[in-house]
Amino acid sequence: MAGRTRTYPGWQILILLLVLGGIIGGWIGDAIKTLWPAASILGETQSVGIPGFSVDLGVIHFSLGFMMHINLFTILGFMVAYIVYKRL
Repeated sequence: MAGRTRTYPGWQILILLLVLGGIIGGWIGDAIKTLWPAASILGETQSVGIPGFSVDLGVIHFSLGFMMHINLFTILGFMVAYIVYKRL
């Protein structure tokens, strides 16, 4: 068995797991902030990204933007999702 390398599922599975981990982590952070106001610092959200902007050319309307709202539990969700990916 020496010399065999571990193959992981495709990058699409990694992206899916990271998105799900981030969403679930965000939900947990919001729930903690709501249920336990003394620990609201743990659920504090920071926004990172490019704010949305639009260009209207009359014939075509083009919109672009990307924003992530990250808290501590979102980051923990990303880490758990990556660990799950490595174990697949």
